[in-house]
Amino acid sequence: MMKHVRIGALILLFLAGFTGHALADVLIIANRSVPVATISKSEVERIYRGQMSRWEDGSRINFAVLRGDTMEGFLSDYVKMSASQFDQHWKRQVFTGRGQMPPAMGRASDMVTYVANTQGAIGFVPEGTRTDEVKVLGITP
Repeated sequence: MMKHVRIGALILLFLAGFTGHALADVLIIANRSVPVATISKSEVERIYRGQMSRWEDGSRINFAVLRGDTMEGFLSDYVKMSASQFDQHWKRQVFTGRGQMPPAMGRASDMVTYVANTQGAIGFVPEGTRTDEVKVLGITP
């Protein structure tokens, strides 16, 4: 009986560590004009689903995606979609006239440049990316 409890505890610790590690690998970055210093996971989800298009001061949100492994982790953790589901979602938005495909970057440095040069922009990059030109947002649950 005690052996099963220990194994269960190890599995829970592994899962908790895995989830926390995945979230820690991505930085949410924003243009310096963005009027917030923190953002909740649900706000990030709403932005990337096209359900939130304005910052609290009324300015427009311009979001972009970074293709590749970082995008898969980001979408899974924050948007609760796979990359293919995200693409299908945005193709439907475009087809029905409710939105435009978000700009897609191939390199983290391109994402930082886009966010730094676009008013109201938000994006994500792998942890460790040089972010001197942008604001790194804190994440609240």
